[in-house]
Amino acid sequence: MQTPKNYAMASGKETTRQKMIGMMYLVLTAILALNVSKEILNAFVVVNESLGKTSTTLEAKNAKLYGEFDLAKSVDPVRVTPNWEKAQQVKKQSLELYKYLSDMKKELMVKTDGLQAAVGDTLQLAFIQNKEDNNTTTNLMIGQSEDGSAGYSRALKNRIRGFKSFLATLIAPADKNKINLGLETEDPKNSAGNENWELYNFYDTPLAAAVTILSKIQTDVKNAESLTVDYLLKQFDSEIIKFDTIAPKVIAQSNYVLLGEEYKADVFLAAFSKTQHPLILANESKDTLPVTRGMGFYSNKTSREGIFKWGGSISMQTSSGKTVNYPYESEYIVAKPSINVSAEKMKVFYTGVDNPVTIAAPGVANEKIFASIDNGVLTKQANGTYLARVISGAKATITVRAQLESGETRVMGTSEFRIKQLPTPTTVIDDYQQSSSISKAKLQSLYFLKAQYEPGFPFELHSPVIEFTISIFNSSGSSDKPFSGYKIAENIEVAKFLKNVKPGDKVQFTHVKAKDPSGNVKPMNDITFKVL
Repeated sequence: MQTPKNYAMASGKETTRQKMIGMMYLVLTAILALNVSKEILNAFVVVNESLGKTSTTLEAKNAKLYGEFDLAKSVDPVRVTPNWEKAQQVKKQSLELYKYLSDMKKELMVKTDGLQAAVGDTLQLAFIQNKEDNNTTTNLMIGQSEDGSAGYSRALKNRIRGFKSFLATLIAPADKNKINLGLETEDPKNSAGNENWELYNFYDTPLAAAVTILSKIQTDVKNAESLTVDYLLKQFDSEIIKFDTIAPKVIAQSNYVLLGEEYKADVFLAAFSKTQHPLILANESKDTLPVTRGMGFYSNKTSREGIFKWGGSISMQTSSGKTVNYPYESEYIVAKPSINVSAEKMKVFYTGVDNPVTIAAPGVANEKIFASIDNGVLTKQANGTYLARVISGAKATITVRAQLESGETRVMGTSEFRIKQLPTPTTVIDDYQQSSSISKAKLQSLYFLKAQYEPGFPFELHSPVIEFTISIFNSSGSSDKPFSGYKIAENIEVAKFLKNVKPGDKVQFTHVKAKDPSGNVKPMNDITFKVL
């Protein structure tokens, strides 16, 4: 290339601008001289990226094979497990060798550009500055040896040979010639200077080429893994149904059907084939069921009560074209609509309190049951329990509705309850429930009055005493005094009134009144004490 004329450069003296122009010219000339080698290096980058995409594709293919292996193992664990375990070993050793190669590539790129080891995971060949450098490759891969035995390349070759030998043990002798695992590590024939595998691939090799060679080996590892796992899977694959289980399944919307409603059930194999629909027959008439996504749909209108059995067969073809039949059977119950409504206490609702009620409809889930009351308020609790509160009247009727599978709401039945007022409680003063004799000291130490319901009454209620009157009878006549509340001993006025009581006097607690939970004031019985 002819140098352009530059008179300033020819003279003995140059300006600063002229010196810059001259330097740029020299740099441009050097870049032009390197164009060919840079294009080759960039070609290695392109090939390396293509190899990475191939490895990704193979990885996806292998993942699919392992998924098919898992499904086959779930279908026939006894027959498939031995080969499945071998496939898991292939997967483990492949991952280890692949990572070993990845770590080697990272180290080469990091040391070539003099970078920190921490950035190795993010490095890409395209962004390495010294792609043409061959010293780092030779030092790491060949080391201080003439045959590569002191570098990484010898250890790499041994790892590759070990992996390939392991895969070969999984292939039957009669099939070895049919499967080419690749991963060749033999010394090249007719190479210059009789180079071995290590020297041929990595001695004086530019970084871009060395990384690409390692990427090619990674692709070969994934391909060998794929061939081996596919071989192991096909050892029994011809006689199974792909993507389908052996055992047939019958899933009914409900095995308890109300008279007049339809019994519905799905009949299918646990896993279905996207390309092959099973032939599903039902009942003695051998009706063919419609099939969608591997599932057959069965429907039968009910007309009478009872237990009904039904069944049929499911037919599928194996990979070899053999038809396999799987019989199945099921049953369902048809019954008239009914309900069970029971008060936890008795067939009576008391006014002013929460009356517990349990409501159920056979064959219907609790969350599908809806109940209402015509006289009062019915509050739903949990697990089919309710609280009924009534105020007045002679009776209350609970109506029970259920939402059926069709979405229709249907009345399941009604239940009637009598309404009763709360009974009048009995007056109790401390432990005294009736008239008796008592000492003056004991009389003055009585604590309080309370309202107590008869033994066996189904509710535990609190009805506080709100007022009472004390009458004292003696030879001089009688005296009365009313009091509020229920306390005796702690009531100063009561204490004053009882202070002058003498033996032989009668003390009577009368006009005792209590307020029940419904708010009604109940007059209760008197209690008379004779003072000793």
